[in-house]
Amino acid sequence: MACSATRLLLLLSLLVAAAAAGEYKESYAAAPAVEEVVGGRTEISDAGSNKLVQSLGRFAVAEHNRRLRHGAARGASDPVPVKLAFGRVVAAQKQVVSGVAYYLKVIARDRIAGGGDRPFDAVVVVKAWLKSKELVSFTPSPK
Repeated sequence: MACSATRLLLLLSLLVAAAAAGEYKESYAAAPAVEEVVGGRTEISDAGSNKLVQSLGRFAVAEHNRRLRHGAARGASDPVPVKLAFGRVVAAQKQVVSGVAYYLKVIARDRIAGGGDRPFDAVVVVKAWLKSKELVSFTPSPK
């Protein structure tokens, strides 16, 4: 009786393992064939409609404004000495580093002067396991 139960248990284990391997193979085959370089940047194709990307762009502008308000970014070295109003993120890339670095093309406008939309390049690093976001850079975009 014990031998029969052992055989049944072994058979069930093999069936479960085979089923799991089949699911893994199917999900791997269904993944898009995108050539990625380890540590390289990848394009985020839906940046305009991606809620995470848009919220990171909003964060970048708010953090820039906060730094201006508290004087952390004042001085001749500040490339954007005005407070801005967030418009939208029009392009984005991400790169896995110690966390995920998001390279954003943000459209914003001067809140005080009411100027037109201007592009800015922002880099935000997200460390999900620490629940942290950091604005690494925020500069006018050359294009």
